[in-house]
Amino acid sequence: MNQDMFDDLNAQLHVMSPEIHGAALISNEGAVIFQEGETVADQSIIGIAGAAVMRLAEHISAGLAECPVQEISVRCDRHAALFVPVGADALLMLVLSADTDTRPLAGAIPAMVSALSQRVVS
Repeated sequence: MNQDMFDDLNAQLHVMSPEIHGAALISNEGAVIFQEGETVADQSIIGIAGAAVMRLAEHISAGLAECPVQEISVRCDRHAALFVPVGADALLMLVLSADTDTRPLAGAIPAMVSALSQRVVS
């Protein structure tokens, strides 16, 4: 995913859910590739923690249900963080208001990323 795709995806997600405070694209190695808005914590912490959370979730889901991880959410008093895989080598983290229902976003992100990828290929 390049910067333009990230910006387009972020704009589409903000239309769908104005409660988004920030977004970050994180590599599987834990590097923050792109970031927009408030992500609540330091970039290096976000990247490393996000990648670790996704690896743990993939390990658990593979062992329990033999299915790929669709999303992970972490909810606190004021914020929620939604992590969604976007391709084989990255994940998207969204920071939202704590009371936001993350399921519609998690369901829509893979199709949005696929559509953006198709536009780039065309």
